[in-house]
Amino acid sequence: MKIGICDDNTSELEQYLLFLNQLGYNNIYIFHSGEELIEKMPALDLLFLDIEMDNMSGIQVKNILEEKRKNTYIVFYTTHMETMPEGFGANVLGFLGKPVTLNELELYINKTSIKLEQNYPVRLDNNTYISSDDILYIKSEHNYTLLYKTGGLYIPVRKTLDKWTEELSSHVFVPVHRSYIVNMYNTSYIEHSSLVLVNGQKLNISRRMSARVKKTFENFQLRLFNSQ
Repeated sequence: MKIGICDDNTSELEQYLLFLNQLGYNNIYIFHSGEELIEKMPALDLLFLDIEMDNMSGIQVKNILEEKRKNTYIVFYTTHMETMPEGFGANVLGFLGKPVTLNELELYINKTSIKLEQNYPVRLDNNTYISSDDILYIKSEHNYTLLYKTGGLYIPVRKTLDKWTEELSSHVFVPVHRSYIVNMYNTSYIEHSSLVLVNGQKLNISRRMSARVKKTFENFQLRLFNSQ
């Protein structure tokens, strides 16, 4: 994950850096002003952004990033929580009051990790991609597979189910039957020997895979709960 910190207060910036290092992140992008960040415009996954900076404020930086770097998630931090309404945006995950704690940083890193998993691009062929969030499940049709979408349609792809299983994240797209793999983010619950998807459709879980699928689903839901 590419993480950035933008703050014109050196002591606060160093505290953030220390916390992120303690969490195991060492390749951090540091910006001492909004102007420096906008000039370099790196492709970041997550940006911790101070609202109250001289010259270019965090709000102004956010407005530019919404146009130029739509895939960067932002977490604001501030001593003046009354500025929060101006900071809302499609990619703003939340707000932190100063001083920030290590646990708060870890929570937003986990949230970002989940966001990235939910929406990563899945390649159908050399020139076509689909967001993983649009896929309910993938079903085998001999040398082809059918990608069933959340909107009810499906896409035929000349790729085997084994190849999909190899390419896709093992804890997001999970084999539940020899004929299909399911997107855990688009699964609501388990009912007896079936997975119930977000559209209400039920898919049978094979007896051989039942125990592993149920355990995987429980761990997945626990991870989502802990990130809230």
